[in-house]
Amino acid sequence: MKQAEYFSYTCPHCHTSTDATQVGAALPDEILLAEAARRNGRKQRRHPGPGRPTIVRCPGCDTAMTSAELRPHRLACVRSRLQQIRRLSLRARLTPKDPDPYPDFYITEISDAEVTFSKGSNDNQVTVDLTKVAEITIDHQGKIAHIRVLGHVAWHEDIQRWRFAPSRIGRPPLN
Repeated sequence: MKQAEYFSYTCPHCHTSTDATQVGAALPDEILLAEAARRNGRKQRRHPGPGRPTIVRCPGCDTAMTSAELRPHRLACVRSRLQQIRRLSLRARLTPKDPDPYPDFYITEISDAEVTFSKGSNDNQVTVDLTKVAEITIDHQGKIAHIRVLGHVAWHEDIQRWRFAPSRIGRPPLN
């Protein structure tokens, strides 16, 4: 015959000792189910995430394609879209960026791998890698190109300049 186990539980308030199974049996089912779920969740290993989406949009032409198709297409397409913005003399608004009363930039130079923006209010030069351009939308009525970058354009008070700090997206992890 199986012998019953006894787990001693001492109440922190009245300091009386009782059987822990009786205390557990007196708890509402919701509390027991929540604790069981918490313990089961702790036992599981981390599951891999969904990964990159299978279909992505090119920031230059907004065409949907697979990641493998986008890789060779992306740089030339973004470069040509930025050249078009430069030819049309559109103002550019970079996001994310520290707030300021004069948010306009102008494209001054486009190379094979980088684009250089000039701040409209003080002629600061901000260079952004073409691979860090995430999205380009044009507002034809306002003559503004909204360019979202993977990183942050920040004002550095110590050198009195705007600088682009790229994010870690798209880079291998640090060891």
